[in-house]
Amino acid sequence: MNSNQVTLVGQVFESYVSEYHKNDILLILKERDENAHYPVVVNAMTLFETNMEIGEYFNVFPNEVLTIFDSALQRSALTILESLSQPEGVSMKQNLHARISGLPICPELVREHIPKTKDVGHFLSVTGTVIRTSLVKVLEFERDYMCNKCKHVFVVRADFEQYYTFCRPSSCPSLESCDSSKFTCLSGLSSSPARCRDYQEIKIQEQVQRLSVGSIPRSMKVILEDDLVDSCKSGDDLTVYGVVMQRWKPLQQDVRCEVEIVLKANFVQVNNEQSSGTVIDEEVRKEFEDFWDRYKSDPFAGRNEILASLCPQVFGMYLVKLAVAMVLAGGIQRTDATGTRIRGESHLLLVGDPGTGKSQFLKYAAKITPRSVLTTGIGSTSADVICYLLREPHFAGLCSNFL
Repeated sequence: MNSNQVTLVGQVFESYVSEYHKNDILLILKERDENAHYPVVVNAMTLFETNMEIGEYFNVFPNEVLTIFDSALQRSALTILESLSQPEGVSMKQNLHARISGLPICPELVREHIPKTKDVGHFLSVTGTVIRTSLVKVLEFERDYMCNKCKHVFVVRADFEQYYTFCRPSSCPSLESCDSSKFTCLSGLSSSPARCRDYQEIKIQEQVQRLSVGSIPRSMKVILEDDLVDSCKSGDDLTVYGVVMQRWKPLQQDVRCEVEIVLKANFVQVNNEQSSGTVIDEEVRKEFEDFWDRYKSDPFAGRNEILASLCPQVFGMYLVKLAVAMVLAGGIQRTDATGTRIRGESHLLLVGDPGTGKSQFLKYAAKITPRSVLTTGIGSTSADVICYLLREPHFAGLCSNFL
């Protein structure tokens, strides 16, 4: 992007957030923590309607435009702060981020499947289920270097495409053109908090209900930074807005370079966010009580009616449905005399010939269970599946197809 385009995008976005998100910025300015990261969620449809040209630049240069958005948001917050007649209790925040959501629903911008190589460099909306979350790490993203010849100090940013490694500069970027190749790192062994950010990787998988029959869900890694860290957990259905990028480990002699496609998230929207406790209103509670009042004399008949409605696409097989229902209902954790905790949830091993409905029970259980993850062992040996479940304990809930 040239300087005129950068100026245009910055001015348009600054005026937009000052008009549509002034209250959001005021709430951020009233926060006490000046070093925290604060997001301002912007609807892309409304933004693009304000100026269609900014939408064209955003589709072609998403990384550059997002940086301009953050700078424009910072200027808008400073203007709003200076316009306050009584600036008591408010302070300028240094870490403001524009989070883009609500992309137009079209094949060019929205994906229900994992993006491919042709999508690299594009800003997309990707829907999937979280199957793995890593620990939150501290990431150093920039360092100061000084030229040993002209003493010019400059900043070197970590290279995202090489797993945030620092590439030593080849020549001095000073305007004096000293062409020196010897530099000294001024950051030292310990970096200041301003040069670091929170970093987390999650892995999302295609939603099984959106796949065709016989398809195996694919997965990809998503990079979360700053305020996006810890915004989701395993089992959540997400819509991730971000830039599709590629990265590889630093090149080594006689070692083949393996390039992977990742999604650098700009905004994360949890679609199945639930409260920590289950809230049952009086109407639902009365419906349960009335149901069991009708079968007070014969509770087994009430149980059989529930089993008949469980996985209705499979006829009969009440014993299997009873086992699946018991696993879904779970139990109560208890502690024995020695103080050992005994879990209340049981595991189910379902064995049968092909075509007898094992997968139907598994898909039905995953459908009605909140925050469930459907996995399969097709294409893997039994040892691979067991090792994977041991490494990923949140997968050990629903397992099937062990023949």
